[in-house]
Amino acid sequence: MTRSYGKPAVRSVAAIKFAGVVAAVSLHVAVLGMVFIAPAAEMVEPSMDEGTEIHFVELADVVDEVAQAPTEQVPDNVEEQPEPVIEPIIDPVPEPLAESDPVAEPETLPEPVVELEPEPLPEPEPEPEPEPVVVPKPQAKPTPKSKPKSQPKLQAKAAPVSQPSPKPTTAPVNTAPSAPPANTPAATSPSPIPDNKPRMVSRVDYLGKRPMPVYPRSSQRRQEQGRVVVRVLISAEGKVLDVQVRSSSGFDSLDQAAIKAARSARFKPYTENGIAYRAMADLPFDFVL
Repeated sequence: MTRSYGKPAVRSVAAIKFAGVVAAVSLHVAVLGMVFIAPAAEMVEPSMDEGTEIHFVELADVVDEVAQAPTEQVPDNVEEQPEPVIEPIIDPVPEPLAESDPVAEPETLPEPVVELEPEPLPEPEPEPEPEPVVVPKPQAKPTPKSKPKSQPKLQAKAAPVSQPSPKPTTAPVNTAPSAPPANTPAATSPSPIPDNKPRMVSRVDYLGKRPMPVYPRSSQRRQEQGRVVVRVLISAEGKVLDVQVRSSSGFDSLDQAAIKAARSARFKPYTENGIAYRAMADLPFDFVL
């Protein structure tokens, strides 16, 4: 690899040229400044004897003089300096840390098992006990009384007679059986007959909203108030069959309004063990101003 040693000389020549140009420009600027700054009154026309000479220097001459300046001669036989070898930077390998003794982990105690007490099951609602079915007991037949034994005595008295004595006839005694056999129909309990008697209930379920009675205007004008309790007979289908006043308010108009409201009600059928029955319930209606 060869190196060029003429570059410093070229740089010095260029610097000298630049310095000469700057000096010439500075001189021209200074002369022009003195001409324009001097006052006009003091300006005196120069006589023919006294004159001012202005010499203009050409830049080319300055450059030629600078170019002709002797340059430093560089010896040809210059030992080439070896290029510096850039050694790769090797990152230091971190020394392995000394193996420390394993830290013994604290023994974790098992969490205590808390036995949850089973929630008590809700007590089943007691089913209504069915009405006992009365099985009629079979009536024992009266045992026939045996005939008096007077006849053998009479026959005994007539023994001397040659006529043959008839044998005494005794009627068979019919005794009532102690228990009917298992195959008899009396032993089997009769099937329960559906009971059509209405059940008296304290609470009923409406189909929709509870009916509200209409307050009569005449009762409002007369300031009539009170409570009316009516008893409603409900069919197995939930329809109102009959309405009766159980407790009157003391005013007929209020009682009639309560009866009308009760007749317009619709109920859910009352059931026991999945069987619908007729039901009776008391419904109160309050009339308050």
